Amino acid sequence: MQETICAKVSERLLTKASRLFTGTMDGRIIEILQNSRRAGATHVNIINKDGFITVCDNGSGIEDFSKLLHLGDSDWDDAMEKSEDPAGVGVFCLAPREVTICSGNRKVCITEKAWTGEPVMVMQNGESIKGTILVFKDEPWEFATVEKHAVFSGLTVTVDGQQCGKEKFCSEDAADYPALGCKIEVRPKKALNKWHTHFRHGYYSNDVLVNFHGQVISFTNSPVSDTELTFLVDMTGDSTGIRLMLPARTQLIENTAFKELKAAIEIEAFRFIQKQGSHKLPFKEYERAKELGIDLPEAEPVFDVGLLYDDVVEPIEITKSDDLPLCKCYRMSKDCEDGCETDAANIHLLAATGKFKEPFVPVRIPPAYDGYSWAKLPTVNKVEVMIGKELGQQGIWSETLIAVDSLHITVHTSDDKVFKSDVLMAVLEQPAEKRSWCCMNVYVTLEARNQLSSTDIWFHLGSWNDDGDTYDTQLYYFEQELEEFWATIIGPAEYLRSKLRNCLYGVVKNWKQIIFDDNEAITIKYKDGTVKSYESPYKNSAAT
Repeated sequence: MQETICAKVSERLLTKASRLFTGTMDGRIIEILQNSRRAGATHVNIINKDGFITVCDNGSGIEDFSKLLHLGDSDWDDAMEKSEDPAGVGVFCLAPREVTICSGNRKVCITEKAWTGEPVMVMQNGESIKGTILVFKDEPWEFATVEKHAVFSGLTVTVDGQQCGKEKFCSEDAADYPALGCKIEVRPKKALNKWHTHFRHGYYSNDVLVNFHGQVISFTNSPVSDTELTFLVDMTGDSTGIRLMLPARTQLIENTAFKELKAAIEIEAFRFIQKQGSHKLPFKEYERAKELGIDLPEAEPVFDVGLLYDDVVEPIEITKSDDLPLCKCYRMSKDCEDGCETDAANIHLLAATGKFKEPFVPVRIPPAYDGYSWAKLPTVNKVEVMIGKELGQQGIWSETLIAVDSLHITVHTSDDKVFKSDVLMAVLEQPAEKRSWCCMNVYVTLEARNQLSSTDIWFHLGSWNDDGDTYDTQLYYFEQELEEFWATIIGPAEYLRSKLRNCLYGVVKNWKQIIFDDNEAITIKYKDGTVKSYESPYKNSAAT
């Protein structure tokens, strides 16, 4: 005898009904509003009173009360099944609460035991009720909580007499996709209303919002690198293969229709960008648009002036005049990028501190934009550094700082030009055999002391360390070390002189001469000829 098996739902499942669904107030509100809408209601009135919630709608009501406790049997027609795939949860979202339901001239009271299979008597109601009324005990259904689930439902919903907002999820510009049973609209983040933003769960969160007649599901798709775009998908009520994962219905099933939806979103993204007339998409996305039959203009030039960047400490700034076209600027060649890691620093320092007859402006263009015509710039192919006589050196911060009497950098470009100049600073790798705790030599001329800021030099010596003291504290200690370095290089008394000078200029005005004797008395001769003397108070106290 051949053995056969078939699917069954255990009666024990009913005992777990209260745990099959989200169990949240949001979940209950969503399910009750969805039931009213599917029943053809246009108005839903919610009243909070004495710890009970009363929900009244003007829908078609309940024909077969026996279906109320048929878990999984939605009792909707074929059109509703194909368009919305109702789960048949119904009033089970309220389990295990005691619920009184009235519709037409009948009513029923579902007790806690009734949810798990105990029979329930259907009673006659004294008066005939149009639509359906639910009464059950729950925490207050506050206006703000209900409104966010009602605003895109198409229903007019009131909570304790206050009407919830009612808005269209998409505008008339949305593209119709009847095969998917939805419309798709692309909007910049700044054009979203407060409800769209709420369902994105943050500015940088999910960029696709799908409206299932008031229940909004979000996920991340990002078909293009423009992070300012959001994709609104509004289900129209037509037959669709787009499905929600059961029973919670908070996530889309990744089936064939889901893949088709993502493909449609990608097309709409490129169409939206096409309408804008300009963009900054990487070259691969520009090519992808062509594959989809959407012609885009070339991206606007994307570049940074200079080659060095840091989150906290800025390198010496390089400027580009507005009248200098991008095609007259220079990129690093691939050989330079793959070669010595100091080449970028020295190209930057040459442009920042050198002097030229014609402009030398290096720029950085992200590799993702290679392929556009504007990215094909002449390149720097060779970098040479000439170092003068060493005046002294000291390990400062993370590297070695070396003072020299001259520095000269020369670069050779692919368009057969040579840019060369004396500079204030240059960077070279230390020979491998001489490396200890540091690996870079940072060279500066004496002019760098007056012409560069301390942070200009700090950048190349390792800059701020985010696992140490605060930025201001670290900069303070670095500047102390740098000041000692300059004092050592310029002369043995320079550190003392500079310290005294800084103190005096900050305290005494219009002085010509200041004498500090061995008794700690100070005599100040001013420019107007007056003289003032000050004895030490500590000396007088000691004599007493």
